[in-house]
Formats: sequence, structure tokens, C-alpha cells
Amino acid sequence: MAVHFIHVSKAGGTAIRYALRQAQEEGGGEFVSPWGPVRTHRHSFRLRDVPKGDKATFALRDPVSRFVSGYYSRQRKGAPRYVREWSNAERQSFEWFPTPQALAEALAEPPGETRKRAEFAMKSIRHLKRRLTLWTGDPTYLRRNLDKVLYIARQETLDDDWEKLKELLGLPAELALPQDAIVAHRTIYPSDVSISDRGVAALRAWYAEDFEVLAIGESVRQGRIPRRSSSRFQRLVGLTRS
Repeated sequence: MAVHFIHVSKAGGTAIRYALRQAQEEGGGEFVSPWGPVRTHRHSFRLRDVPKGDKATFALRDPVSRFVSGYYSRQRKGAPRYVREWSNAERQSFEWFPTPQALAEALAEPPGETRKRAEFAMKSIRHLKRRLTLWTGDPTYLRRNLDKVLYIARQETLDDDWEKLKELLGLPAELALPQDAIVAHRTIYPSDVSISDRGVAALRAWYAEDFEVLAIGESVRQGRIPRRSSSRFQRLVGLTRS
């Protein structure tokens, strides 16, 4: 048995993966939790790749917030931590839509050229086209495979979740998430990152399955936990069956 960290992009995963790899290095290349070795992976590893009998942990994020973060990250080509050149489709998308607000507004337009361009951009910009469901599977798959899930963190409460995850996995109490913005790959924002109500509604429709996945994750966090989860898990994270 092993525990796999699934790295969902733009959801705090870089910080968690960095800290877990620190624990692995200090443990001589492998850190063994009460559930077996803890293994980190690149973005290509998904919940469906978790072997039978193993467990997974990952972090989720509100899709609208993730959209804004992902847009600005790719507009900077991932700098300063990474530099990945734009694809031709990304270049065109950023020429059409210089801000995430402009893209969200265009996505809210009725069918026509503006909406067509917005949909092209949503399907072309690296982080925007990679939905949460890429890693979790669609909502039906996630519900059916919750027994694989050990813990679901949230980018919005990452510090608190990290403390729970450390205790759950038996990680050293002093092991901290990186505070350096470059190491943690935090997005650098301009002063205004707000999206209009109209834009938010369009994004909620576009990412409808992601919002359903987020709701499933929240139900797990609030107490409706997988049937096979251990009493030790419930005690550590302070959850009870509903």
C-alpha cells in the first residue's frame, strides 16, 4: 500500500509536493506513512492511475479563482519558476483577451464571433483547458472511487490542511510549506482580479463539472467520508459521519 499525491495544477500542489519531497529526501529517498510510502507525481498522474488498495491525496480550488490564477500564470509563461513558451493558440488567445476579465465577459456573450473566440481561448490556454476533472475523473467516477481518497485539501485553506495532512501521514511537525513565492509557484496578480457577476456565471457554466467535484470534496471534508476510511482518519481530521 502507498499514498499518492496527485498534483492538480494551480491548486497549491507545488507547495505540497515540494514539502513532501523534502521529507522524502530527509528519509533517504522514501518517506513511509502509516498507510505506506508517500509518493509524489507530475501533473500526468491522476486518480484513475492510483493502484487498487493504494490511497490518494490532492488539493482542489474554486474554479473561478483557479481560472484567474491559471490565466495570469500562462500570460507570464509560468515565470519566474518555469518558462514555457506559448503555443500559437495561446498567443492568439492573449492577443484577443488581454485580461481574464475580458475573457470571462466574452464567454458570457451569446453565440457569435466573440463567444467563439472565447471558447477557443478556454480550450487553448494551458491551465484553463485542464479542468479539475482531468485529475479526479468526472463527478460520477469520483463518487464511485472515494475509497481511494485519503484526504482532500483546499488551496483556500492550505496552511490548515497541511497541518492535518502532516499529522495524518506522520510527517515531521516542523516540516513547513515553502514561503518563497517562486518556490511555491504562486501567481503574481495585478491590483484588480475581480470578475463580474456575468463573467462568473459564464465560468460556472463552463466549469460545471468542476464545481460538482468541488462540492463532493467539501462533503468529504465536512464529514460524509468514504465508508472504508479508518477511525484513526476520522479522529485525526476531526470528522464524524453524517
